[in-house]
Amino acid sequence: MAMKHAIILFSAAFFLFACGGISGVTSKKSLVSEDLYEATNLLLSLKNKNSELKTFKGAGKVTFWGNGKKGLISNIAWVGSEPDKIRIAMLSLSGQPVVSLACDGTWLYFVSHTEQRFYKKPSKNSTLKKFILIPIKSRDIVSILAGRIPVSKHDSATIKKNRSKDGYVLVLKKDWENIVEKIYLDETWTTVQKLEMFDLSGLLLYRVEFIRMQNINGLLVPSRLFFSGANGDSFQLDINRYWADVSILPSTFVLTPQRGLED
Repeated sequence: MAMKHAIILFSAAFFLFACGGISGVTSKKSLVSEDLYEATNLLLSLKNKNSELKTFKGAGKVTFWGNGKKGLISNIAWVGSEPDKIRIAMLSLSGQPVVSLACDGTWLYFVSHTEQRFYKKPSKNSTLKKFILIPIKSRDIVSILAGRIPVSKHDSATIKKNRSKDGYVLVLKKDWENIVEKIYLDETWTTVQKLEMFDLSGLLLYRVEFIRMQNINGLLVPSRLFFSGANGDSFQLDINRYWADVSILPSTFVLTPQRGLED
């Protein structure tokens, strides 16, 4: 009888581990637990939010602090396409691009229109730090601008009470111990207030605060975001205009020396 119970328990644990692989959620302490189901469901809801939104564009203002930029304000415009295609342009007062960045999912392009310089490198493992000071990947910025939460690869997930203020924290860990992401939620678990990304050594990569949201065609997307890094660099993005489900040509996300400097 004991052997029969052991076989049943092992089979149940194996089944839950396999299902957890869909969202990357497992629990070291107990695979058969209420916490596992809660964390799994919460992660799935966050990842699937605005799942019907595939393309978007927006315009607004960005204010930088750090790296010699004290309250530097610039107009900004962007277009994005799931999962990792993005094009961003910093604009002068006359509306002309000063610097442009694009990612087509394979290559990352950067153009300085004022210096007449063009850069191109593989987008895999690359971040946008050179452009916006914060080491954030194009895939993550696309998710955030689409009103979704980027989710790091992880091996376990737990939900904890936020000790510093009201609400809860969804903690994702890699190799069972290394924290790779924290997602801060309100008391109802329905509103994300902030997220933090970490490298495997536990150092903060970047933090995003969702200060204000807006409803666009029934979709809840950002209206004001605040990004910050471990070195003190930060910027605030105020979104004044947002268009959902726009038509975008694939070539939009490709810059060349000639085209990038003429656009």
